[in-house]
Amino acid sequence: MDLKPNPQANSDADQPIAWRAVPEDIAVRSDGQQVGRVYDVLGSHEEDIFHGIVVQLRSGSRRVFVPADDVILITASHVDVSLSAAEIGALPEHTEERQFELGMVGHLRKHLGWVKEEDR
Repeated sequence: MDLKPNPQANSDADQPIAWRAVPEDIAVRSDGQQVGRVYDVLGSHEEDIFHGIVVQLRSGSRRVFVPADDVILITASHVDVSLSAAEIGALPEHTEERQFELGMVGHLRKHLGWVKEEDR
């Protein structure tokens, strides 16, 4: 039997990539079946810590958070998770949290105060 390599299986799109390089809106799979799409990737760029992904479920009705420990593989074409489709569907709805840091605020930024993370 002559086994030919499958060029599609070894394509660049199937090679693992870093969490920081996850393209927007790629498929999220469980047991090879698409369960949703990546809505957001959560982590700390400064500390290089990956927290997990926010998944827009296939039904489009909800977004859920899948922790980094449950993310098996990240490629340019999909993200594989260890949770079953039923487990993902049972996750609570994800709510965005705002983060603040201590910084300079006020007229001409001369007073110490809380600044939204996105305003840095």
